[in-house]
This record gives sequence, C-alpha cells and structure tokens, in this order.
Amino acid sequence: MNSSSGKLLLYIISFIEGGTLMAFEILSAKIYTPYLGASIYVWTSILTVTLIGLAVGYWIGGRLSLRNTKKNLIYSLIASGVLVLLSTIIAKATLPSLLVSDVKTAAILAGFLILFFPVMFMGTVSPLIIGELNLLKDKLSSATGLIFGIGTIGGIIFLLTTVFFLIPTIGVKMTSYLLGVLLLISAALCMLIKFEGHEEE
Repeated sequence: MNSSSGKLLLYIISFIEGGTLMAFEILSAKIYTPYLGASIYVWTSILTVTLIGLAVGYWIGGRLSLRNTKKNLIYSLIASGVLVLLSTIIAKATLPSLLVSDVKTAAILAGFLILFFPVMFMGTVSPLIIGELNLLKDKLSSATGLIFGIGTIGGIIFLLTTVFFLIPTIGVKMTSYLLGVLLLISAALCMLIKFEGHEEE
C-alpha cells in the first residue's frame, strides 16, 4: 500500500471516529432518559464526563503516539467499539441501582459508567493518527489541523444523521450497535495500512 492510500484510510478512520464520538454523546442522553430523565443535571453530566474523557484520551493518545502508533490505534478503536456496542447493556445492568441516589449524583456516576471509557478511548484516536502521519514526515501542524477538521465534519454529519434518522427509525439500541460496529470496521481498516518504507511496529 502506498502512502497516499494509507493516508486516505487514516482520514476515513478520523471521519468515522469524530462522527461516532458526537453521535454517541447525543445517544447517551437517550440511554440515560429511561432511568434518570432528561434534566439539566443529566445534560451537565454528559458534557462534563465527555470533556473529562476527551482530556484524558488526548493526553494518553499523545503519550502513546511516541511509539507503536498503529497497534495502539487499533487497540483504541477496538476498545471503544466494544464499549459502545455494550453501552445499552451496561446501562440496563447498572443504572437502576443508581436510582437510590439523588439525580445529581446518579447522573455523574452514570456518565462515568456509560460514557467516560468509550470517549476516553476515542479521544486517543486523533493524537495517534497524527502521530502516524508524523512518521510519514507530514508536517505536524498541517496533519493536526486536517485530522481535527475531518473529525469535526464527521461529527456534524453523524450528529444530524443520528438525531433525525437513526434514533427515530431503528431506535437507541440498534444505533449503539451500528456505531460500535463502525468503530470496529475502523480498526479493521487500520490493520490494512502498511506504508512502503514505513517500518512495522
């Protein structure tokens, strides 16, 4: 595989991850609703936990991007895909037990149970992709802007598709399965990347 094809796959992965991240954030509100309602406390917990998860993921991704970027990228995509796939199952198993707490506490705890870890793993993806592109001698500033731009466009498209089409037509559970599968497909695409002259890790 030449560098151009490999870069294209990395851009596709960035698009899918950015889109899935935004879609899952909005989907998590629907996962919470049957148990905790849709109050401002629930939305505050979603936004807070998402930002914490991304901050931790960006930091971990930056550290991991110093070596074995391809392997770490595959592991992050698989972990996030599996957790998104299981999100409604985890919610059903754990959220009812939180109902004994006040809604503020329950919303924060639910965020860490459902949202934090998949978001954290997705947060590592962009730094790892940038690290992989850096190994190909792409200019770091150019690669960073492009990857975050592609991820943001993916987020807009996936968000609109999820809210206006997927949730109304196939429901919350099937949407979570679809998003999880897309992340696993991204991991499979990453496995295909092998650049000429790029040392295997």
